[in-house]
Amino acid sequence: MKAGLGNFGLFEIEKPTLRDGNDVLFKVTSVGMCGTDVSIYNWTETVAKAYHPEFPLVIGHEIAGIVEEVGKNVTRVKPGDFIAVNEHIFCGECDFCKEGRTSICTSLVVVGCHVNGGMTEYGVVRQQNCFKLPDNIPHYAGSITEPLSVSIHAVERTPVNPGEVVVVFGVGTIGLGVILALQQSGATVIAATRRDSVRLQLAVEFGAIPVAMEKDDLMDIIHKTGKRWADKVFECVGVDSIINKSINVVRPGGTICEIGIPGAPVPINIGNEITLSERVIIGSRTFYYSTWDTTMKLLAERGDQALKLITHRLPLEEFATAIDLIKAGECIKVVINP
Repeated sequence: MKAGLGNFGLFEIEKPTLRDGNDVLFKVTSVGMCGTDVSIYNWTETVAKAYHPEFPLVIGHEIAGIVEEVGKNVTRVKPGDFIAVNEHIFCGECDFCKEGRTSICTSLVVVGCHVNGGMTEYGVVRQQNCFKLPDNIPHYAGSITEPLSVSIHAVERTPVNPGEVVVVFGVGTIGLGVILALQQSGATVIAATRRDSVRLQLAVEFGAIPVAMEKDDLMDIIHKTGKRWADKVFECVGVDSIINKSINVVRPGGTICEIGIPGAPVPINIGNEITLSERVIIGSRTFYYSTWDTTMKLLAERGDQALKLITHRLPLEEFATAIDLIKAGECIKVVINP
């Protein structure tokens, strides 16, 4: 196996073993398929620059499983525990880690992107990467923790106040997760996407005002809330036209939280749209370590809603079908159950 478009395949590897006293061996129960996995499949410019793995590489960074064996120093989990895996292997010693900003650790290693991930039967991670899941989450669904943490972190990065008007561009897993995270914020949330779909209807179920941009005027919907512009925008698409539209609909002095990752550089009129209008663009990469505690709390309280993000469950052998579903936009979250 090597880097390049479509170089995926099934192959046999040895069952991993504990490497030191802080390791946890777990049996994978679910691994979510993500846009990042599709980008790895397509080997886009952004992915090629961000990840330099050794091949063959087992993909899959949205992982959950049952603990099978623990090292002698492990106190965080025990055999039989149902866990979600935080895929960030951060150093804990650089300036960013000391600030709690583990997602931008200077030596960050990502499971499933830099080193072997969860698209397999067994995995080993250090104990600090394990989070025990609440009892109301079924085994097939534990991997929903990771993308939900991405959404929650975006809201952590861009706090929303009661009475504000917030636009969420994109109603895939991340956009819907943002809407779920904003559900109790007291803000008016507008979900904007290209066309009407099951995804948009789920956004409505989560409390958002729907906008299908092929037929609805987004600014007209914002005006009906009593505001001239949106106060904040969460951009979850990563497409240049939507990024620029995000800037255009937010008020001067407002904030755009950029979660989507474009596959190539995006031209922006910095002078007029940012500097002279004092708009703020905030990048939000994945999550901080502390975010996962908030995610576990949300899952315990509203796990029944979070589970609606999962639209497809497939065996490991059908990972290529998962890729096709994501590329066609015919799913919200596809989960592989080995």
